Amino acid sequence: MRSKVGPEHLRDFERRRSLRFVLPHQEDITLFVAGQPYQGKLEDVSIGGAKLRIAGAVPLPSDVRLEHGTAGTIEGICMWHDGETVGIAFDLTDPALDLISLCLRQGVPGSTFAA
Repeated sequence: MRSKVGPEHLRDFERRRSLRFVLPHQEDITLFVAGQPYQGKLEDVSIGGAKLRIAGAVPLPSDVRLEHGTAGTIEGICMWHDGETVGIAFDLTDPALDLISLCLRQGVPGSTFAA
């Protein structure tokens, strides 16, 4: 049985191909899952996504909200979850662009592309 590849799959494929920037000084971030805050660090960022390391156990999230001290509030979707590490995808809203810009100015290109 063939699976259909639609625009959302192509968008995810393009997002995976985006170069990730690893932050030399991880940014503090708060992840909200079902209204509950979880403190963590922003480890790396790409156009339309980020990798977070959250302190403690986080329930399996789907829709999430990120809050960053400078960039503000960013709505996103959990793409993957592995223990304390969470991969978030988000639309390119003004706060998301602010976060990406902040991180790109201090980031170092990673040796791998986004997963």
